[in-house]
Amino acid sequence: MGKVLNLFDGLRSALIGTGTSRDARTSYTYGFVPLTQQDIAAAYSGSGLLRKICQIPALDMVREWRTWNGLEADQVAKVYAEEKRIGLVGLVRQAEVLRALGGGALIMGLPGDPSQPARATDKLAFVHVVSRWHLTFESLQDNPTLEGFGEPEMWTMNSTDGQKRIHPSRVIPFRADRTAALAMPTINSADAFWGESTVSQVLDAVKDSDAARAAFAALLHKAKSMRIGIPNLYEMVAAGKEDQVFARLSILATAESMHNAVVFDNGDDEGKGGEAITDAEYNFAGAKDMLYAYGEFVAAISDIPATRLLGRAPEGMNASGDSQQKDWQKKVRAMQELDLTPCLDRLDPHLLAAAGASTTNANATWDPLDTPSEKENAERFKTQMEAIDKLGNLAAIPDEAFNRGVQSLMVEEGYLPELELALSELGDDERYGIGLPDDPPSKGGDPVSLGEGGADDVPPRLAANDAAPRPLYVKRELLNAADLVAWAKKNGFDSTLAAEDMHVTILYSRSPVDPMKMGETWTSEENGGLTIKPGGPRALERFNEGAVVLQFASWSLESRHREMVEAGGSHDWPEYLPHVTLSYQAGDIDLETLVPYSGELRFGPEIFANIASENA
Repeated sequence: MGKVLNLFDGLRSALIGTGTSRDARTSYTYGFVPLTQQDIAAAYSGSGLLRKICQIPALDMVREWRTWNGLEADQVAKVYAEEKRIGLVGLVRQAEVLRALGGGALIMGLPGDPSQPARATDKLAFVHVVSRWHLTFESLQDNPTLEGFGEPEMWTMNSTDGQKRIHPSRVIPFRADRTAALAMPTINSADAFWGESTVSQVLDAVKDSDAARAAFAALLHKAKSMRIGIPNLYEMVAAGKEDQVFARLSILATAESMHNAVVFDNGDDEGKGGEAITDAEYNFAGAKDMLYAYGEFVAAISDIPATRLLGRAPEGMNASGDSQQKDWQKKVRAMQELDLTPCLDRLDPHLLAAAGASTTNANATWDPLDTPSEKENAERFKTQMEAIDKLGNLAAIPDEAFNRGVQSLMVEEGYLPELELALSELGDDERYGIGLPDDPPSKGGDPVSLGEGGADDVPPRLAANDAAPRPLYVKRELLNAADLVAWAKKNGFDSTLAAEDMHVTILYSRSPVDPMKMGETWTSEENGGLTIKPGGPRALERFNEGAVVLQFASWSLESRHREMVEAGGSHDWPEYLPHVTLSYQAGDIDLETLVPYSGELRFGPEIFANIASENA
């Protein structure tokens, strides 16, 4: 039985080719096979997908640049000016693209003989970008007990003036992935030094994807084709009657183009001997999924999210792409810290020297890769202020220390422009103290002030945030109401409110509330105003008493209203809808046929008023 099974297994293997050269699993061989310069150039220029794989990481690594710390403001400005003069950001991006293509380098323009070591105090005059193919070296430093192990002992570069020798201290190599080279010491020294290019690592997957896309594109013209069967075609061609065949086809094509119909010979009385014309249609269902599958494999091999590489929307229920974006930003940050920072550390001393800046405490940190939106910044500020308010109420931190910490937070977050400058002009007592003078001498328990007329009684001092509760009305007047009035009249309104009466209500609290508890808005412009940008959600509605209003979306107004209600204010309606009342006598006008006013709305600062005085 064992022999029978062995015979059966052998026959089956022979039939299907298992274990032979026909076996697909045996056609793959693994190893570090560096591509030539021509191979890499052809692949990079010939595949748009491959170009994106090389360019996307390089662009994202320098898209948000560095912030210099430990320097005076004027020195920081000089450093940035030097970076701009040299064009450092663009040069670094080019070097990173060359890293993906197998390696590149920055050659620093420093004084002195290029073949001699550079000094840390040498000023940077210029920077050039070259690929690994422009530079050569004779030998690497192979003594592991010395500094510079594995680095070239001297670079050489060909130029029109002959071969130039450049000392390694003047060259910053951007090397590719050297892991495979380190694991295979038999690789030649140049490839071992520069490493394996990104092109080599992803080329197979990219070729498969490009081949699938090209094959699909080649099939598109066959989506619908006409098939014509001509009787005795071979005999006619053999007899040299090709002209008759082409003449018949020309008649068919002319008839189809003129009459949108195919006219053909139906044969004899019995229907024999005529052309047989059929339409062939191809079904490409599933082609999109197949192309996406190839693309997703390329994204996986290149370790770039498909949403970034292929420009496709995230998949899955409630998918927003945030998790992929965050993972990608983590990788970009790692590449900045592990690959790019060591390269720039070699250049920075010469950059600082050129700017005349001190290198003692100077250091550069990478800026955040993701800039929060206006809404996220506002929510962050609100959350921080609420936490500070609760912390202050605990009275667990002395006032001076607490004020110092709050001011430092405001300056660091950059919430209030020029706050740091304004605070720096104050003395420490005024800047970090409570800011109120000592209580005047008292007489019989009553505060008094000493003047020329003697001791005069004065009312007790009240806290600045203490006021009698009252029904409160808060609004913003519409500064460009004339534009809204003109729009209403143009669209058939019988009458409108006067321009000076148009406004947006933020709070109408019938319940008494301390106005000082409302705080101040933190989304206003410098003049206290608020601008609603053109466009966005708008609607025309009829409210109570026949009022026609223009509704608009404003996160700032909604947040301010909610903040006031949380502070004790009341609201008569289930929800707050920012709006401007246009008219109480709009006439017989169909609001559904009108396109709401979509222009800019410019509101003035917040106006606090007592409801009773406002209605008087």
